[in-house]
Amino acid sequence: MTGQCSICLSDWKDPVCIPCGHLYCSPCLLDYIASSSEDGYTTICPTCRAVFPIVSPELTCLPKHVHRYITPSIRRVYLDNTAVQSLQQKLATSQNQVKNLQKESERLMLFCEKYQNAAEVHADGEAKARLEIERLTRLLRESRVATAEAAEQASEWRERHGELKKQVEGASKNHSRKRASTSQLTDDSLSTSTPMTPRRRIIRDLPMRNKKKLKRAEPDSQNVRYSRFPLSDSE
Repeated sequence: MTGQCSICLSDWKDPVCIPCGHLYCSPCLLDYIASSSEDGYTTICPTCRAVFPIVSPELTCLPKHVHRYITPSIRRVYLDNTAVQSLQQKLATSQNQVKNLQKESERLMLFCEKYQNAAEVHADGEAKARLEIERLTRLLRESRVATAEAAEQASEWRERHGELKKQVEGASKNHSRKRASTSQLTDDSLSTSTPMTPRRRIIRDLPMRNKKKLKRAEPDSQNVRYSRFPLSDSE
């Protein structure tokens, strides 16, 4: 047990106790008594101002059966410092633990701030991703609607194309039949109206396109002067 003397304000040295229970250093208390006692028999406590005697009766003048009831007013105190030392060690250990816990708390606070910032960034990214997903979903829905409309329009154009193709095929067939009938009538008229000359025989055997060209270029039969050497049948 350690403490401070209220007179010298330092640790106790040879501590003594007075009847009121306060402890002082033995040299400090003796100096105080020598300077403060007025009658030499009593004095007051420096702390609580209680009066206590400073002299003890002579035991030789008193009966022996009362000796045990007479105690000196100033008694020496023996202090056990082992408990104090153990408490000091425990206090130092506790202080070290508190320092370590404070450091750990600061480190955890740094980690908490770091993870909190990361969580905020993650939350912002998640919100942006959700908005992007909603936008893409809306665009996909619109594209599906546009694709369906385009497919319907394409089917309508296919039907229209089929109808036009049938009309074109029918017109081409009619045109072919008309051309065939026209060429047959032309051949029949040529064979019945005039005798078949070598030139007309050649024209008959030519294709229709060349026939038209030769027909336009053929001179009038009444004004033609044939050469002295007409073409033979083989030519």
